[in-house]
Amino acid sequence: MIRLTSLAFAVLCGFYGNASLAQSSGLKLTDALKIGGDGGWDYISFDPGRQTLYMAHGSFISAVDLKTGLASPHLADAKGAHIALPVHGGLDLLITQGKADSVTINDAATGAVKAEIRTDAKPDAAIVEPVTGLAFVMANKGGALDAIDLTTSTLAGRVDVGGAAESGAVDGQGLVFTHLEDRNAFVTVDARTLKIVATHPLDDCEEPSGMAFVPNGRLILSACQNGIARVSNADTGAEVATLPVGAGPDAALYDARTNQGYIPSRDGKLTVISFAGVPHVIDTVTTGSGARTATLDTATGRIFLPTAEFGPEDPKTGKPNILPGTFKVLVVSR
Repeated sequence: MIRLTSLAFAVLCGFYGNASLAQSSGLKLTDALKIGGDGGWDYISFDPGRQTLYMAHGSFISAVDLKTGLASPHLADAKGAHIALPVHGGLDLLITQGKADSVTINDAATGAVKAEIRTDAKPDAAIVEPVTGLAFVMANKGGALDAIDLTTSTLAGRVDVGGAAESGAVDGQGLVFTHLEDRNAFVTVDARTLKIVATHPLDDCEEPSGMAFVPNGRLILSACQNGIARVSNADTGAEVATLPVGAGPDAALYDARTNQGYIPSRDGKLTVISFAGVPHVIDTVTTGSGARTATLDTATGRIFLPTAEFGPEDPKTGKPNILPGTFKVLVVSR
């Protein structure tokens, strides 16, 4: 069920009249890239220049070259890695080492460590802010954003955000956004001054994870663990819409080419959201169980979702076991 603010509802009624919102995005599952390797995974990143995907698996990083189809199931060792983010024009990777309270700069081709930078506790997501060129690392347990100078591979500063920082986005004009998953809120930080601009509550959104910035209307798209996507005004925090998504969402993407957002979820659903007019769901694409994170090729619109094959449920954890050697990346495209 879609719940909108009263203003949004009025606009929606005027814009669509009585027409059905049911549409098709044209997206479908088109490929599955076999990577191999064991264990779970977190964020997936895409380097458009090298046409390479990088996946963080906690104790290691894997990669696949889309030009050749060659996979590197174990590119680099890691200590609780959450993301391997291409930096320096794709020559290197910034890897968050969640169990070591640091980030490393690794050679993207060989996986060799070039530098290590201490951070606040449990660095998780990371994003590069284009105006300053700084990389911002979300230190989840440290309650901070750590700014990394990529030129010198040093800590440039930190921002105490007052909660568990989770995921991030930038507006391309000097602002950085992150969720506070323990406070159901999002924070806006000025990348130039390393100061908090505002903290906005996310009513109805529980444990926000994935985040995307939508330039069209200056919106924040948040994936919420209670099975909704919340769309907020990035400047005021005002709720624009709440939209139904699958169970266990853990990423949010925005495609400027189509003016659409995507929320993948653990139950194998990719929710497609149109930002034409009032944000609304136009499609749900079946992907695969466990495909809860994703990345986007902005040039082609391809969406890449890591997952694996699963066996019986583990009686200790209550979660299905990941079958050894079955890790793969699903491809959704038109």
